[in-house]
Amino acid sequence: MSRKKTFGLYRQGCGYSLLEVMVAVVILSVGLAALGLLQVVNVQNTYNANNRAVAATAARDMADRIRANLVAYENGLFANASVGANNNCATGGGGTVCNFTAMAQDDLAQWQQQLGALLPAGAGVVCVDNGVIDDGNPGAPGCSGTGNTVIKVFWRETASFSDDLNADDVNNQWQSFGLVVYP
Repeated sequence: MSRKKTFGLYRQGCGYSLLEVMVAVVILSVGLAALGLLQVVNVQNTYNANNRAVAATAARDMADRIRANLVAYENGLFANASVGANNNCATGGGGTVCNFTAMAQDDLAQWQQQLGALLPAGAGVVCVDNGVIDDGNPGAPGCSGTGNTVIKVFWRETASFSDDLNADDVNNQWQSFGLVVYP
């Protein structure tokens, strides 16, 4: 077997071997898989951030409703209120006399309906609390009964891969947002 002489040097090997190409493909595949996982985590975190923004907006909405009905607030109708009644006050009453009590119940019912529609398992309470304002869950909102009027919004949030690799225990964990109301 003879070697070809090129410019005074012997040509030993040209190009890439199959093994080098396979190693390059494996490295590229791992990089692309990592980018795909990064995209999934990014979408999930964006979704969770959107839920937090919706919860904050809903809490501010309820605070505005409380400020618009100061007589009900001063009479304690918003304190420890978890269930409202739809009295059709916002649509002109529909035959219902909408005094401050009926309006407070109607505001709470509409707000809770909005939370259920906008957030996954969304719920909320208006209560009096002096401790941590964003604790508890819809079944046990953690309201002490003393202190300031607090709006608490609850929803379910799934854990991202970046939170915990064994996220089975963390999936669908209750999240909360609290807002103190100062009318």
